[in-house]
Amino acid sequence: MMKKISSFLALSLTIGLVTAAAAQRRANLNLSTALLAAGPTLYASPAAAAQASVWKSQDEYNAYMAMHNEKDNQKKIALAEAFLAKYTDAAPQVKGYVYAEMLQTLQQLGDSTKAIATAKDLLKIDPNNLEGLRYLSFTFPFTFKPTDADAADQLSQAETNAKHGLDLLGKIPKPANMSDEQFQQAIKPVRATFNSTIGFVALQRKDYAGAVPSLKSALEDNPNDLYASNWLGTAHLYSSPPDYNNGLWYLARADALAKSSKGADESQINKYLSERYACYHGSDDGLDAVKNQAAASAAPPADFQVAALQAPAPTGNPNVDNFNKLTYRLKVQGCPEIPQQIWPQLKGQPLGLGGYVNSVDKGSEPNTYLVKISLDQSKAGSSYDIVLQDSQPKVDDLAEGDPVRFQGTIDSYTGAPTFSLTLTNGKINQDDIDAATAKAKTRPRRRK
Repeated sequence: MMKKISSFLALSLTIGLVTAAAAQRRANLNLSTALLAAGPTLYASPAAAAQASVWKSQDEYNAYMAMHNEKDNQKKIALAEAFLAKYTDAAPQVKGYVYAEMLQTLQQLGDSTKAIATAKDLLKIDPNNLEGLRYLSFTFPFTFKPTDADAADQLSQAETNAKHGLDLLGKIPKPANMSDEQFQQAIKPVRATFNSTIGFVALQRKDYAGAVPSLKSALEDNPNDLYASNWLGTAHLYSSPPDYNNGLWYLARADALAKSSKGADESQINKYLSERYACYHGSDDGLDAVKNQAAASAAPPADFQVAALQAPAPTGNPNVDNFNKLTYRLKVQGCPEIPQQIWPQLKGQPLGLGGYVNSVDKGSEPNTYLVKISLDQSKAGSSYDIVLQDSQPKVDDLAEGDPVRFQGTIDSYTGAPTFSLTLTNGKINQDDIDAATAKAKTRPRRRK
């Protein structure tokens, strides 16, 4: 179907975009304090640190508390790094406290490069740290590069992190002081992050059908995630068989979300949607209506359907109908891949039809003429469908409106300003040339 994955399927964005274009994915991702108390540690509270019997010395504890209480984020990072450099024999739990606070602070500073490294260090000490797992899962789609030598290993690790995060998240009991609604509001954004990353990994592995369930789950929890919407649309389109209706809907949803957020990727998402729509429908007719629908609803209505590209309706003229059936997919605007797929099947094939002369012009080769032919008699004076390269004697006796039966080899086509096929090795029925020659003797000879 499609030759290559779009730039949005790969989504190899720079780390800087993590703190800019994808900001909406980060909203409300931290679990509440009450939830933390009931489940896997995200970061240590000062009370927990004070009560823990893990300190090697009073100096160590004081250094930690100085870092914890520091209000200036840059100074806080410097104190944390100094602590880790000085207290190399600190208990793993204490180092986990420090890395967790560093991760939180680096996110506030927007330093995703250091935050990613810190999250990895944190997970080495505390593999069950939910915030470390969440942050790595959140950033992975925006930092992954398919061309990296270890890309396959990166995908495996990202999948492991996200699935482990989902497992931990599912084991957190609802705190007694939280309502069911509060609990779900705390859980949903984090679960959406893990599911969207699992779906993204499946896309990179070209497991398109396998990506759909995770991405659908992500959007159920966070319906305004433009990236998950874009990935889900792509997954539907690349599945076998393709699901064009769902695919185009979720791409349109991503386009609407990108416009509302005024993100840096808005133009690319719109271009991708427009191409995919044109490739399936044959033009952009109706696309604006789909966009408006998707902007108002996270999921498509049950009866949503985009009409597929259809061959033109029969005209009653067999020559026109055969030509249209042969060429209508080459005429699709905004979807270069369809002509790229169809043209190799047509080039070099013989073609024979009948039509009416539009004009006869000298060709670039000696004794060669370009006979332009309209398949519709009523349009012979204003347009043409065929350019026939012909070297037959007397072919230049043909005049506008003369009927001709012809054959040749399909060689090239022109899409603008009007569509036409060029045939080489052209040959017009000799009876038609003879009739034109006879007519030519009764009219003033045109200058050659």
